[in-house]
Amino acid sequence: MDDERAGARPDDGLEPDGGVLAGAGDDLDEASYERLQRRRVRRRRRQRIVFAVVVVLVLAVGGAAALVWTGRWQPGADPVAAPASPTCAPPAEQPLPAPAEVPVEVLNGTTRTGLAAGVADQLRGRGFTVPDIGNAPVAAGPVTAVVRYAPELLAQARAVGARVPEAQLVEDPAATPVELTLGDGYQQLLPEDALAPPAPPHPQGQPAPAC
Repeated sequence: MDDERAGARPDDGLEPDGGVLAGAGDDLDEASYERLQRRRVRRRRRQRIVFAVVVVLVLAVGGAAALVWTGRWQPGADPVAAPASPTCAPPAEQPLPAPAEVPVEVLNGTTRTGLAAGVADQLRGRGFTVPDIGNAPVAAGPVTAVVRYAPELLAQARAVGARVPEAQLVEDPAATPVELTLGDGYQQLLPEDALAPPAPPHPQGQPAPAC
Protein backbone atom coordinates (compact mmCIF):
# COMPACT_ATOMS: atom_id res chain seq x y z
CA MET A 1 0.00 0.00 0.00
CA ASP A 2 2.83 2.36 0.86
CA ASP A 3 4.50 1.53 -2.46
CA GLU A 4 1.35 2.35 -4.35
CA ARG A 5 1.13 5.62 -2.48
CA ALA A 6 4.77 6.37 -3.14
CA GLY A 7 4.37 5.78 -6.89
CA ALA A 8 1.23 7.83 -7.17
CA ARG A 9 1.46 11.37 -8.46
CA PRO A 10 -0.43 14.17 -6.82
CA ASP A 11 -3.37 15.57 -8.77
CA ASP A 12 -1.76 18.89 -9.74
CA GLY A 13 -4.04 19.50 -12.71
CA LEU A 14 -1.27 18.94 -15.28
CA GLU A 15 -1.23 16.44 -18.11
CA PRO A 16 1.80 14.15 -18.45
CA ASP A 17 3.36 16.45 -21.09
CA GLY A 18 2.93 19.53 -18.98
CA GLY A 19 -0.50 20.43 -20.39
CA VAL A 20 -3.36 21.65 -18.30
CA LEU A 21 -6.40 19.48 -17.71
CA ALA A 22 -9.55 21.19 -18.88
CA GLY A 23 -11.52 20.24 -15.79
CA ALA A 24 -8.91 21.11 -13.22
CA GLY A 25 -9.04 24.86 -13.44
CA ASP A 26 -10.25 25.23 -9.87
CA ASP A 27 -7.28 23.29 -8.36
CA LEU A 28 -4.48 25.00 -10.38
CA ASP A 29 -1.94 27.43 -9.12
CA GLU A 30 -1.99 30.93 -10.57
CA ALA A 31 0.57 30.32 -13.35
CA SER A 32 -1.12 27.12 -14.51
CA TYR A 33 -4.51 28.76 -14.43
CA GLU A 34 -3.27 31.62 -16.62
CA ARG A 35 -1.88 29.14 -19.16
CA LEU A 36 -5.22 27.38 -19.18
CA GLN A 37 -7.07 30.65 -19.83
CA ARG A 38 -4.71 31.64 -22.65
CA ARG A 39 -5.24 28.29 -24.35
CA ARG A 40 -8.99 28.68 -24.08
CA VAL A 41 -8.80 32.18 -25.58
CA ARG A 42 -6.64 30.95 -28.46
CA ARG A 43 -9.01 28.04 -29.11
CA ARG A 44 -12.04 30.32 -29.20
CA ARG A 45 -10.23 32.72 -31.52
CA ARG A 46 -9.41 29.90 -33.94
CA GLN A 47 -13.01 28.75 -33.82
CA ARG A 48 -14.24 32.24 -34.67
CA ILE A 49 -11.80 32.56 -37.57
CA VAL A 50 -12.81 29.19 -38.98
CA PHE A 51 -16.48 30.12 -38.65
CA ALA A 52 -15.92 33.46 -40.42
CA VAL A 53 -14.04 31.74 -43.28
CA VAL A 54 -16.85 29.20 -43.68
CA VAL A 55 -19.46 31.99 -43.80
CA VAL A 56 -17.50 33.90 -46.45
CA LEU A 57 -17.09 30.78 -48.57
CA VAL A 58 -20.80 29.99 -48.34
CA LEU A 59 -21.73 33.53 -49.38
CA ALA A 60 -19.27 33.49 -52.28
CA VAL A 61 -20.53 30.15 -53.58
CA GLY A 62 -24.13 31.31 -53.20
CA GLY A 63 -23.45 34.55 -55.06
CA ALA A 64 -21.68 32.74 -57.91
CA ALA A 65 -24.54 30.27 -58.16
CA ALA A 66 -27.04 33.13 -58.35
CA LEU A 67 -25.07 34.81 -61.17
CA VAL A 68 -24.91 31.56 -63.12
CA TRP A 69 -28.60 30.88 -62.53
CA THR A 70 -29.63 34.32 -63.79
CA GLY A 71 -27.27 34.11 -66.78
CA ARG A 72 -25.18 37.10 -65.69
CA TRP A 73 -21.99 35.08 -65.50
CA GLN A 74 -20.78 32.02 -67.36
CA PRO A 75 -17.64 30.43 -65.95
CA GLY A 76 -14.88 30.28 -68.55
CA ALA A 77 -16.72 32.53 -71.02
CA ASP A 78 -15.07 35.65 -72.37
CA PRO A 79 -16.64 38.89 -71.14
CA VAL A 80 -18.88 40.46 -73.74
CA ALA A 81 -18.37 44.14 -74.33
CA ALA A 82 -21.42 46.32 -73.95
CA PRO A 83 -22.87 47.38 -77.29
CA ALA A 84 -21.71 50.80 -78.34
CA SER A 85 -24.25 53.57 -78.31
CA PRO A 86 -25.56 54.38 -81.76
CA THR A 87 -24.00 57.44 -83.27
CA CYS A 88 -25.51 59.85 -85.71
CA ALA A 89 -23.54 59.95 -88.91
CA PRO A 90 -24.25 62.99 -91.04
CA PRO A 91 -25.95 62.06 -94.30
CA ALA A 92 -23.71 62.03 -97.32
CA GLU A 93 -24.20 65.25 -99.23
CA GLN A 94 -25.16 64.88 -102.86
CA PRO A 95 -23.25 67.00 -105.36
CA LEU A 96 -25.05 70.18 -106.31
CA PRO A 97 -26.47 70.37 -109.83
CA ALA A 98 -24.80 72.76 -112.25
CA PRO A 99 -26.31 76.27 -112.37
CA ALA A 100 -27.37 75.69 -115.98
CA GLU A 101 -29.70 72.93 -114.75
CA VAL A 102 -31.46 75.15 -112.19
CA PRO A 103 -34.24 77.60 -113.09
CA VAL A 104 -35.05 79.99 -110.23
CA GLU A 105 -37.49 82.83 -109.75
CA VAL A 106 -36.16 85.78 -107.74
CA LEU A 107 -38.59 87.71 -105.52
CA ASN A 108 -37.94 90.88 -103.55
CA GLY A 109 -39.20 90.49 -99.98
CA THR A 110 -37.87 93.87 -98.85
CA THR A 111 -38.55 97.56 -99.50
CA ARG A 112 -35.30 97.99 -101.43
CA THR A 113 -36.08 98.91 -105.01
CA GLY A 114 -34.46 96.84 -107.75
CA LEU A 115 -33.04 94.20 -105.39
CA ALA A 116 -34.60 91.22 -107.21
CA ALA A 117 -33.47 92.49 -110.65
CA GLY A 118 -29.88 92.96 -109.47
CA VAL A 119 -29.62 89.51 -107.91
CA ALA A 120 -31.27 87.93 -110.96
CA ASP A 121 -28.59 89.45 -113.19
CA GLN A 122 -25.86 88.05 -110.94
CA LEU A 123 -27.40 84.59 -111.01
CA ARG A 124 -27.71 84.66 -114.80
CA GLY A 125 -24.06 85.62 -114.95
CA ARG A 126 -23.24 82.45 -113.02
CA GLY A 127 -25.21 80.25 -115.40
CA PHE A 128 -28.63 80.06 -113.70
CA THR A 129 -31.85 80.43 -115.63
CA VAL A 130 -34.10 83.15 -114.20
CA PRO A 131 -37.49 82.94 -115.89
CA ASP A 132 -39.14 85.60 -113.74
CA ILE A 133 -38.54 88.26 -111.11
CA GLY A 134 -40.96 90.25 -108.99
CA ASN A 135 -42.04 91.32 -105.53
CA ALA A 136 -42.86 88.73 -102.87
CA PRO A 137 -46.53 88.71 -101.76
CA VAL A 138 -45.37 88.84 -98.13
CA ALA A 139 -42.32 90.57 -96.68
CA ALA A 140 -39.51 88.15 -95.87
CA GLY A 141 -38.47 89.97 -92.71
CA PRO A 142 -34.95 90.05 -91.23
CA VAL A 143 -33.77 86.78 -92.82
CA THR A 144 -31.15 86.72 -95.54
CA ALA A 145 -33.30 84.72 -97.98
CA VAL A 146 -35.94 82.00 -98.15
CA VAL A 147 -35.70 79.29 -100.81
CA ARG A 148 -39.02 77.55 -101.50
CA TYR A 149 -39.11 74.35 -103.50
CA ALA A 150 -41.33 71.44 -104.44
CA PRO A 151 -40.20 68.11 -102.93
CA GLU A 152 -38.72 66.88 -106.19
CA LEU A 153 -36.65 70.06 -106.56
CA LEU A 154 -34.64 69.76 -103.33
CA ALA A 155 -31.28 69.43 -105.11
CA GLN A 156 -31.99 72.57 -107.16
CA ALA A 157 -33.07 74.46 -104.03
CA ARG A 158 -29.80 73.54 -102.33
CA ALA A 159 -27.87 74.79 -105.36
CA VAL A 160 -29.60 78.17 -105.06
CA GLY A 161 -29.29 78.31 -101.27
CA ALA A 162 -25.56 77.52 -101.48
CA ARG A 163 -25.03 80.96 -103.07
CA VAL A 164 -26.87 82.92 -100.34
CA PRO A 165 -25.46 83.11 -96.78
CA GLU A 166 -27.74 81.46 -94.20
CA ALA A 167 -30.55 80.84 -96.68
CA GLN A 168 -33.59 79.03 -95.25
CA LEU A 169 -35.04 76.13 -97.24
CA VAL A 170 -38.81 75.70 -97.07
CA GLU A 171 -40.66 72.87 -98.78
CA ASP A 172 -43.63 74.13 -100.77
CA PRO A 173 -45.38 71.89 -103.33
CA ALA A 174 -46.45 74.99 -105.29
CA ALA A 175 -42.89 76.28 -105.72
CA THR A 176 -42.13 75.21 -109.28
CA PRO A 177 -39.62 76.35 -110.26
CA VAL A 178 -37.53 77.14 -107.16
CA GLU A 179 -38.31 80.55 -105.63
CA LEU A 180 -35.61 82.71 -104.04
CA THR A 181 -37.18 85.38 -101.81
CA LEU A 182 -34.67 87.96 -100.60
CA GLY A 183 -34.99 89.32 -97.05
CA ASP A 184 -33.77 92.40 -95.21
CA GLY A 185 -30.61 90.54 -94.13
CA TYR A 186 -29.42 89.96 -97.68
CA GLN A 187 -26.10 91.59 -98.61
CA GLN A 188 -24.53 89.68 -101.49
CA LEU A 189 -24.07 86.26 -103.07
CA LEU A 190 -21.25 84.02 -101.92
CA PRO A 191 -18.28 83.54 -104.26
CA GLU A 192 -18.37 80.35 -106.30
CA ASP A 193 -15.27 79.07 -104.51
CA ALA A 194 -16.87 79.57 -101.07
CA LEU A 195 -20.31 78.00 -101.41
CA ALA A 196 -22.16 76.84 -98.28
CA PRO A 197 -24.86 74.31 -99.23
CA PRO A 198 -27.65 74.44 -96.64
CA ALA A 199 -28.74 71.21 -95.01
CA PRO A 200 -32.08 69.94 -96.32
CA PRO A 201 -34.93 70.40 -93.84
CA HIS A 202 -36.79 67.41 -92.44
CA PRO A 203 -39.96 66.45 -94.35
CA GLN A 204 -43.06 68.44 -93.47
CA GLY A 205 -40.84 71.22 -92.13
CA GLN A 206 -40.13 69.32 -88.87
CA PRO A 207 -36.63 69.09 -87.37
CA ALA A 208 -34.76 65.83 -87.84
CA PRO A 209 -35.09 63.46 -84.87
CA ALA A 210 -32.21 63.47 -82.42
CA CYS A 211 -30.19 60.27 -81.93
